Amino acid sequence: MHTDNVGPLAGFRVLDLSDDKGAYCGKALGDLGADVIKIEPPGGDPSRWHRPFYRDQPDPERSLYWFVLNTSKRSITLDLACPDGQDLFRQLVAGAHAVVESYSPGYLDSLGLGYDQLRLFKRDIVLTSISPFGQSGPYRDYQATNLVAQAMGGLVYLCGDVDHSPVMVGGIQGCFQAGLQGALGTLFALYHQEETGQGQQVDVSMQEAITGGMWVSGPHQFWDLSQTILPRWGIPYHQGPLMGMGVRRYQVFRVRDGYMYGGTGTARALPVEDMLAWMARRGVGQELHGRQWSAKITRHLNAEDRDTMEAAYARFVATYTKAEIWEEALAKRIDWHIVQTPQDLFECRHLAERGFWSKVDHPELGEAVPYQGWPTKMGAAPAAIHRRPPLIGEHNQEIYVGELGLSRHQLAALKQAGVV
Repeated sequence: MHTDNVGPLAGFRVLDLSDDKGAYCGKALGDLGADVIKIEPPGGDPSRWHRPFYRDQPDPERSLYWFVLNTSKRSITLDLACPDGQDLFRQLVAGAHAVVESYSPGYLDSLGLGYDQLRLFKRDIVLTSISPFGQSGPYRDYQATNLVAQAMGGLVYLCGDVDHSPVMVGGIQGCFQAGLQGALGTLFALYHQEETGQGQQVDVSMQEAITGGMWVSGPHQFWDLSQTILPRWGIPYHQGPLMGMGVRRYQVFRVRDGYMYGGTGTARALPVEDMLAWMARRGVGQELHGRQWSAKITRHLNAEDRDTMEAAYARFVATYTKAEIWEEALAKRIDWHIVQTPQDLFECRHLAERGFWSKVDHPELGEAVPYQGWPTKMGAAPAAIHRRPPLIGEHNQEIYVGELGLSRHQLAALKQAGVV
């Protein structure tokens, strides 16, 4: 058993057979200290060819997509479709606590490697299966991409402007949510395993991960309770009496070097006279003078007045940089915030002080690469990136020869035959 890792899951071993749908699951368990063995097909996992590439040089060992989802893992290659590969996998399972997979439901059963078959010789094994729609139900055998999962889970409907078609959330949110739920399910199953000595299959649906991951008082609750269809929350977003409050509207305003997010109708809005004086110092907002505004910029504005005020806001904030307007807004207790770019996040002094970013040495690249850290701080057994993402089959000899006891000659023969 590999014991170099530290963290709350140190001493646990996980075999990771997953593709994009479950990659984050294995990463999370590895960063928490588990010995995660990534099992790739001979030649490497297809996701190694996902862009972007380090220094824009296409190479399966330089995919930044692969990097971020495979920290704290070791890599071996193995062809599960052949009998020799299946035999080696069973030997690996005998020394593992959990397996994570994202094949189509029933595929592992067809190879003789499904949960019911594995538990015959490894009674306490945990098998976490991540699929588009779960291991049961009428959609069980349907395939799905990240976009399909977001759409079928209801997230896409809520995204975009209220007067336009729905849009997808950027990034692989469907895969991330499925991987996160897979990691949580695996943790619970491992706890149960420790307490009872029993294994189980953890069934994760991407669709359900998306639907269940939306905010707690979500759109489905609104429909259940009042048959109300929640509108998209784009820009502008009008919030009516759904929440027992008046109308609010939020906007993204362009500033000199990016965007700010703010709105009219917030509880912390400035009194109008103070806001007008602030705007006047920048030579903006003269058209707002002389109107009969309420005591504060609140939810009581009609649509015409709000449009007039927001147009003045847009001209006003356009004279500032993000940092300038945010510092003044904070001092005046206005609910305006920077729309942070990836560069802003990387340079954020708050995240830096909390140690969110960490550099991981990549000897094969000749430098250290910065990675995002673990968002949860744990004092006694912190999560951390324990090793850089592995090269293709980097640990074949370490695991097959050093741990399973194969000879170098046997490993070479398996490689020649395309098994590893």
